[in-house]
Amino acid sequence: MITVLGATGNVGSQVVRELIAAGVDVRAVARRPAVAAPGVRPWPGDLGDRAFLRRAFDGAAAAFVLLPFDVNAPDHAAHQARLGESVVAALRDAAVPRVVALSSLGAEVPGGPDLAVTGYLGSLHDQEDRLATLDGHVTRVRPGLFLESFLWSVAMRAHGVHADSVDPDVALPMVATRDVGQAAAAALLAPDAPEVVEVQGAADRTVPDVVAALGPALGLPDLTYVRVPDEEMEQLLRGAGMPADGARLHVAMNRAFNRGEIRAHGPRGAVDDVLTVEQWAAGVTR
Repeated sequence: MITVLGATGNVGSQVVRELIAAGVDVRAVARRPAVAAPGVRPWPGDLGDRAFLRRAFDGAAAAFVLLPFDVNAPDHAAHQARLGESVVAALRDAAVPRVVALSSLGAEVPGGPDLAVTGYLGSLHDQEDRLATLDGHVTRVRPGLFLESFLWSVAMRAHGVHADSVDPDVALPMVATRDVGQAAAAALLAPDAPEVVEVQGAADRTVPDVVAALGPALGLPDLTYVRVPDEEMEQLLRGAGMPADGARLHVAMNRAFNRGEIRAHGPRGAVDDVLTVEQWAAGVTR
């Protein structure tokens, strides 16, 4: 039996599907109950509850773990630290022998004071440090930028614009969450999986590349990318309802992209038949 955190999310749900297809029983941990299915035991609860997680991990041959991403948390670093400490403590209490953790490219870079160096990714660096204290075998799955992250800006798209603070000529590893889930499940099923698995996508692409592919799929063939100055981007995000801390960390992460600090270090190939940007966009529904 394998315990999967975030079992109803984009990545976690794919992990569950892959494990079930491989004939593995799953404890599906999520804030809301997962859909019951053969081989899947829904396990609803709060990741900040160490006792709850201890029960979820008890007897598991392996576990897939992550830190839920909450852009509305008023103090992102403290929120992530609380959840991360709970997860690692419960893994230790339950003596889970095999752990696959969702992280990110760039998590190897320290976030710096107030996560000012890599923004949101700094919390993942801290979580990797916590996971390194476990006695079990830990694999860190480090994907590139999720293509699904381009789907959140509905209000901006209504004006035919996708705005952000990433430089338009910066090519980044970008990947669909489907492929990240497949890579994580493969690592869970492989006893000799490496300590780090990078999931880079088919090729490094720019933000304008993704916007150009996504526009027609959304019925917006003229959708364009606008590079917004950093301070203005923070204000746009705050105007859209994001807390000041979240807006600051988003822009700090983008600055790390622009500086070239967030990049892959190994060869491609964690997933066979990885989706291209165009294939992913073609499957997006309006």
